[in-house]
Amino acid sequence: MSSFFQLFLVWGVLLVFLLVLYIIDKVNVIYQGYSRAEVPATYDDGLFGELAGKTLWDAMSGIPLPGVDTKFVSDLKPHYEPILRQHIEQVFMEGYSHGKAGTVGVPTNNRQVPTPRGSVVSWLPMHHLASLYQAGVDFATSQPDDVLRIQQSLDQVTGMIYARTGLGLGEPYSATLLIHPVTSEVDAMLPPAENVATEVAVPAVAAPAVVAPALPATSASPEPTGEVLEPDLSQLNQAQEVPNEEKAVPVAA
Repeated sequence: MSSFFQLFLVWGVLLVFLLVLYIIDKVNVIYQGYSRAEVPATYDDGLFGELAGKTLWDAMSGIPLPGVDTKFVSDLKPHYEPILRQHIEQVFMEGYSHGKAGTVGVPTNNRQVPTPRGSVVSWLPMHHLASLYQAGVDFATSQPDDVLRIQQSLDQVTGMIYARTGLGLGEPYSATLLIHPVTSEVDAMLPPAENVATEVAVPAVAAPAVVAPALPATSASPEPTGEVLEPDLSQLNQAQEVPNEEKAVPVAA
C-alpha cells in the first residue's frame, strides 16, 4: 500500500470522526430545545438600564463603573431601596422556613425581585446573605433567651448593608421580621388574648331577687295598752243594711 493511499485513508477517517461529533452536538441542541420547560416571560425593569445583579450592587456601593454616570446612580438609590428590602426579607424568610422544616441550605447571591415595572436581578455578598439566612434559621428554633442575640445580629448585618449602599435605615428590620407568623387559619380567626381575658373576667349579671317585706311580729295575747278603742261606725252601718230575711228569727221557748 502506497503512502499516498495511507494518508488519504487517515484524513478520511478524521473527517468522518469530526462529522459524527458535529451531528451528535446538533442532536443534543435540538433535544434540549424541545425538552426545556416553558418559563413564563419576565420583563426587566428598564429604570435601571444595564445595571443588574452584581453590577447593580457595585454601582449602589459607590464603586465607579465605566460608562455609568454617578448622577444616574444617585438618582436610582431611592428606587433601589425597595428592591434591597425585598431581597433581605426574602432571604430571612427562606432561612426561617428552612429552619422550621429542618432543611437548612445555602442561599444564592442572585434573586429575581419583582417591581411595579417588571423585575430586577438583585445581588448581595455571600457573607451578608449567610448572616441573614442564619438569623432566620435561628429564629425558627429560638428560645426566649435567644431573641436578643438574633435581634442584634439581624440589625447589625442590615445596618452594614445600608451603610455600604449609602441608604438611610429608619425602622430596624428586627421590628418587622422577628414576629412569628400565624400558623393556621384557625389561629388567625381567634380573638386576641386581651379580649379573651376581658370576656372571661366579666361575670353575667343575675336578675335581682324580689324579697318580700318582713311582717311585724304579733303577740298571741297582747297586753292592754290603756287606750280607749272606739267602734268602727262603717262596719255598724253595713250590718244595719242587711236585708230582713237574712236576720236571725228568735225561736219561742
